[in-house]
Amino acid sequence: MAVASLEKALCHNPACRSMSLSPYVTLVLAVLLVSVGAILVRLAGAPPLAVSFYRMAIATLILGPFAWSDARRSWPALGLRPRLLLAAAGVALALHFATWIASLSHTSVAASVLLVNTAPLFAIVLSRVFLHEKPPLAVQVAIPIAMAGAAVIALGERASSPASLFGNLLAVAGAVTLATYQVIGRGLRDTLPLNAYMLAVWGTAMLTLAGLMAAFGTRFGNYSVRTWLLFTALAVVPTLGGHGLANRALRSLPAPTVGLFLLGEPVIASLVAFALFGETPGPATLAGGAVVLVALGLVLTRRG
Repeated sequence: MAVASLEKALCHNPACRSMSLSPYVTLVLAVLLVSVGAILVRLAGAPPLAVSFYRMAIATLILGPFAWSDARRSWPALGLRPRLLLAAAGVALALHFATWIASLSHTSVAASVLLVNTAPLFAIVLSRVFLHEKPPLAVQVAIPIAMAGAAVIALGERASSPASLFGNLLAVAGAVTLATYQVIGRGLRDTLPLNAYMLAVWGTAMLTLAGLMAAFGTRFGNYSVRTWLLFTALAVVPTLGGHGLANRALRSLPAPTVGLFLLGEPVIASLVAFALFGETPGPATLAGGAVVLVALGLVLTRRG
C-alpha cells in the first residue's frame, strides 16, 4: 500500500516503528487528519470544482509511482464489466467531492460534515435495493431515526440562513454519491490490489472533475501560492494521510470500530471551525447532530 511505503520511508527510529504497529494509534491519526479536510477547503477560498479537481489530481500524482506496478499487472486482465464499474465508481467519487466541497460555501462546517457522514445509511439502502442485502433489525430501526436527525439539520437553520438549506442539500448529495462509490467499489477491491483500485478510481475522478471544470467555465490556473499549498495539503493530509491510514487500520481492526472512531470527524471539525472561523452550530444542528451520531453508532456496531 502507498501509505505503508511512505511510512517505511519516513519512519526509521524504533519508537516510530512501534507506534506504526498500533492500529489504534493509526486510527486516531486517521481521524485527526480526515477532520481537517473541511477546514482546508474553507481556507483555500477557491471555486469548489477547482478544489475538488486539484485535491484528486495531486493525490493521484503522488499515489501513481507507488501504485503503477500493481496497476500494470492487474488492469489488462480486467473484463468489460469491472472496467465499467471502476469508471462508475470514479464518477461517483468525483460527484461526491464536487457536491460536498460546494456545500461548505453555503452552510456551516458542522452541518456539512454531519450530513456527509450519513453516507453509511445511504450505503445500506443502496445495498438493500441493488444487492438485496437485508440489514439487521436494529439497523432498520436506526436508519429512519438518523434520517430524521439529518432532516432536522438540513431544514432547521433555513430561517436564519436561507442559503444554508441549499448547502445542506449539497452535503446530502455528497453523502449519497459517496455511498454509491462505496457500494460500487465493494466487490472491485477484491478483484484488484488496493493501490491499483485507488489509482484507477482516483484517476477517473480527476478526469471527471476536469470535464466538469471545463463545462462550467471554472479556471484551472491563476491561483495564489497560498491556495496551491492548500490544494496540496488537501491531497496529502485528509486524502492520502487520513483515508490511507483508515484503510490501513481496517487491516487490523473490525470495520465497526473504524467506523465508530471516524464519527469523531464531525465533532473535531466543528471544534476547529469554531476556533478558526467563530462558527457556532445552531440548535437544530446540535440536536439533529446528536441524533445522527447516536443512530450512526448503532448502525456501524450492528453491521459488524
